[in-house]
Amino acid sequence: MTIFAGSKGSLCLYFKGKLICSFPLTKKKTLERYLHQGDDMIISTLKENVSMKCQIRIYLMFCNMIYNRKINNKGIYRSDYVQFLNCIMALLKLKIIDNDESNGYMTFPKYQAKLKKPCSSSVV
Repeated sequence: MTIFAGSKGSLCLYFKGKLICSFPLTKKKTLERYLHQGDDMIISTLKENVSMKCQIRIYLMFCNMIYNRKINNKGIYRSDYVQFLNCIMALLKLKIIDNDESNGYMTFPKYQAKLKKPCSSSVV
């Protein structure tokens, strides 16, 4: 699996203890922006007169579908990963799942390789 890293690091999403996908963190694509996507989805779906109970069931079904596709090495579209992000963030906002070691997200700073100091060649 490819980890997408931006200039500020990466956001990794987990479900049932499995790393599902990652998103880059940049100046514009901040953690707060990603978290806000869940809020937007909840509000827009409520405006379409979908009950909260139905929303929760749909979000969980979608996350389970992506999880099953991931563990069975089935193809997953990038748009599905974005929808998975929205569902996870919505479930976290609604406190259906907790952001813990099994479900939720974790952010990682950008990896910076340590440069080795060049060996000084001294003649004896």
